[in-house]
Amino acid sequence: MLSCWVEDLDGDAFKKHLARVPDYLWVSEDGMTVQSFGSQLWDATFVIQALLATNLTDEIAPTLARGHDFIKKSQVKDNPSGDFNSMYRHISKGAWTFSDQDHGWKVSDCTAEGLKSKNGGLPGWEPIRGQDWLEVLNPIQFFEEIVIKHDYVECTGPTIQALVLFKKKFPRYRKNEIDNFIANAIQYLKNKQTTYGSWYGNWGICFIYTSWFALGGLEAAGKTYNNCSTIRKAVNFLLTTQKEDSGWVRATYHAPKR
Repeated sequence: MLSCWVEDLDGDAFKKHLARVPDYLWVSEDGMTVQSFGSQLWDATFVIQALLATNLTDEIAPTLARGHDFIKKSQVKDNPSGDFNSMYRHISKGAWTFSDQDHGWKVSDCTAEGLKSKNGGLPGWEPIRGQDWLEVLNPIQFFEEIVIKHDYVECTGPTIQALVLFKKKFPRYRKNEIDNFIANAIQYLKNKQTTYGSWYGNWGICFIYTSWFALGGLEAAGKTYNNCSTIRKAVNFLLTTQKEDSGWVRATYHAPKR
């Protein structure tokens, strides 16, 4: 908004930014309040999955219809404006963001868009372009691996699930590409599993959270306890970390990242 104001304080671009200020800044009972972009799409998809799992679709049909309408309207319809390739931007048409369509910055685990890396996994926003050595430029002590894109278990697992569902509806569309992607992604998940059977979490809480996404992807691809040693190791991890009250803590600090 400030950049558009400097460029043209009476321009349409600045006015459009100005109209969205209440989305991020407002005065509450304890003073000025600020938030980043929301998580509307992310939250809505999980809510709808939970509702569908109840087998009460007839009773909650209007709610599901409104949720479907929101997801449909939240899809990004256009690529970035201008010569976005020269600015090292990636395509966004057809993707979903973390919040809504206006946000515009697609996320692979919200989209399950095929942004494959050389390792078979998926980064969050765009293909991996930079080299690992660039991470030495990271000025922040409490966040690592933020300078370039990296692949993540949390993005790869849901993408497998989405592509498996897509194959059922459109079995002949880009079949070889999708099959190769799923095979490479499965191998990536296997390679990323720790010796304890869990997966390290980059976007969420270690290690239960990330194991959920990994197991979901493996299961969607036809892997089971009987035919996949990776799943057997993960099941053993979950069983051995269950607490006396039958629950699990959000993290089990028994395995380093590297």
